[in-house]
Amino acid sequence: MKKKPLIVAASTLLLAGSIATPSMAETKQESFELIATKAKKVARVTGATLEGEDIPNPNQTHTNYGLTATDLGIVWDATTDPDDKKVMIAFGDSYDDGWGGSGGGGDPEGWRGNLLAISKDTDLSDGLSFSSMITKEDDPNYAKEIIHSEHDTSGDGDFTAIPTAGITVGDRHFIHYMQIKNWGANGRWNTNFSEIAYSDDEGQNWTKSDVKWDADSKFAQAAYVKKDGYVYMFGTPAGRFDNAYLARVAEEDMLKKASYEYWDGSGWVENDEEAAAPVIDVPVSELSVQYNSYYDKWIMMYLNENRYAMVMRSSSSLTEGWSAETVVATGEEYPSLYGGFIHPWTNDGKDLYFLMSEWGPYNVVLMKAELDIGKPKPNLVADPSFEDQDSETIEDPWVLEDGEGGVDAALGNSRGGSNNVFLRNTSGWNGITQSVQVEKNTVYELTGFVKTSQNNNAGYFGVRGENGDIIKETKFERNDNYTKQTIRFNSGDNESVTVFTGMWANGDTWVQIDDYLLVEVDPTPPVITLNGEETIEVPLGASFEDPGATADDNLDGDLTDKIQVSGEVNTAIKDTYTLTYTVTDADGNKAEPVTRTVKVTGEDYTLSDTEFTDKNGNPITKLPKDGLVMGTAAIKNNTSNDKTVALAVVLYDKKDNVVNVSGVTKAIKPGVTETFTGGFMMPGNNSGYYAEVFLAKSLTDLEPISDVERIEQK
Repeated sequence: MKKKPLIVAASTLLLAGSIATPSMAETKQESFELIATKAKKVARVTGATLEGEDIPNPNQTHTNYGLTATDLGIVWDATTDPDDKKVMIAFGDSYDDGWGGSGGGGDPEGWRGNLLAISKDTDLSDGLSFSSMITKEDDPNYAKEIIHSEHDTSGDGDFTAIPTAGITVGDRHFIHYMQIKNWGANGRWNTNFSEIAYSDDEGQNWTKSDVKWDADSKFAQAAYVKKDGYVYMFGTPAGRFDNAYLARVAEEDMLKKASYEYWDGSGWVENDEEAAAPVIDVPVSELSVQYNSYYDKWIMMYLNENRYAMVMRSSSSLTEGWSAETVVATGEEYPSLYGGFIHPWTNDGKDLYFLMSEWGPYNVVLMKAELDIGKPKPNLVADPSFEDQDSETIEDPWVLEDGEGGVDAALGNSRGGSNNVFLRNTSGWNGITQSVQVEKNTVYELTGFVKTSQNNNAGYFGVRGENGDIIKETKFERNDNYTKQTIRFNSGDNESVTVFTGMWANGDTWVQIDDYLLVEVDPTPPVITLNGEETIEVPLGASFEDPGATADDNLDGDLTDKIQVSGEVNTAIKDTYTLTYTVTDADGNKAEPVTRTVKVTGEDYTLSDTEFTDKNGNPITKLPKDGLVMGTAAIKNNTSNDKTVALAVVLYDKKDNVVNVSGVTKAIKPGVTETFTGGFMMPGNNSGYYAEVFLAKSLTDLEPISDVERIEQK
């Protein structure tokens, strides 16, 4: 049953509601948790400015350092001289102009497994500026690989060396990196080992220490923080679907592997990685941890692949008490996001700055969110990834309600962590359930992942009410890889619901199940407010600038920059136009659309380039007494419809009687200008005549419907 899982993006993500913020003096005396607003891009950190992008790009790394594409941006305080503060920023696989154009990959000649930048920028409001990058000795405009890799792409050697964490102790800088053996399916990779490298010359040169963790280590990837003379190291196995663990070592013993202590859930165990117990449940990846002095809280950020979101947790302790997740950035808004690394210098207030990668443009951007006191929405499903199941038999809080099933414990069949549940039978209903307490009349979203045998054609994922009736369910059939199932429902009068997943067997049929999430969903849509008047009049041919609108959401805050505007205004065409403004919050709630009416006003037709000529085609300004006279004019149709119009060239006597009429009737498309010509012979020696050129209703109804141009006799 072993197949590579497929990463499926979450359709809706959550942010907890905030509560009233007490004073900091009050909060220091009571238990509280933190939430955050949705993050917004501040500036580009690496690469060239994208087409249509309007954020700052202070580093211009593609021209200044030969760095066109990269990821990660692991940032730490690297100050060794109190009078010269700095941070270091480590990047992963990096490419110059030979970049492949999407994600990692490109010309091997320009491929570097890791790069290092230095920044002394203390004001991140306008971006994160580099002071320098570590570059080649003979080329100050080309960043060099700092930790050597053989770049053996065979899949069995040293593919690349990827930094996962950095820290500075005294005058020495340390980087924890993983030596990649090969990249697997999305979110999966294999390492040869992970190791600490160090530099004693401010990052110019790095030495591999031989302090290593094995390929199957719980510390293949790391996050460092310092506290009370210790370096604490959070770790996750290689990939994005496992628990997070915790170790520590005295600062002076960073390079003494035997001195590392591992948290077993109740105490520290020296030199025994196997004793390490999870401190954060699956799935955790590209972890970053910093201390916030304003709230006296530890802040943790990482990618939750199941939610397709960057999430944050807070705690007063490194070892326990971590809050539920708050979503800070979603994949729907920032496709293929990952690697949220907190900047260490901005944690003395409510601001939360972090560096985030995007796989599509394969570069790093600076993001900003704001912290607040609040209660994150927890996952209401207990043991959601079956990591607490101690045997092959399905046990509390899960129930095998009917049929056959069990636990795949550390068999390599799970989506995340070590375990998953399976159902397998040749006939009948086979399902698992869990009873979950909920609030009445509240909207929830349930997600989970299933993988099935090829013959499965009647799988069901959903919730039942207290009376056993189905509140909501979705059917699933064949899924060769773990595939996300999602339902949204209102609890109604129920104070508890039963989560269920099962299948009607169709011969020998099996389903594997993993990674549930049941969270309360914000049902309140954003509100859009127009700037300026609902109806605006604009003269024909004038410029029009949309005053726009603002959008506000009860949880996401200001969503003005997320407003989508449909419709357009063409001031060259007289018409009534409608602009429609829409916006959707992070929970998928769509605002009531708001419209603006723009009326372009003016004449239906414009007469231009009018000219009278004699029989030889020479322009004239006075009517001759005899001979041929021609009248020419350009007519523009200012309306939005096809029009059939008549250009009249009319000769009048001194008593205003029509003596002669010449003209052309012709169809004109909207916005198009057509040139018309007509003419007549002057009658002789009579005086007082005059001629006019104009657009008429018809050549038999000479009422002008445009401007009139006139020429008279001497």
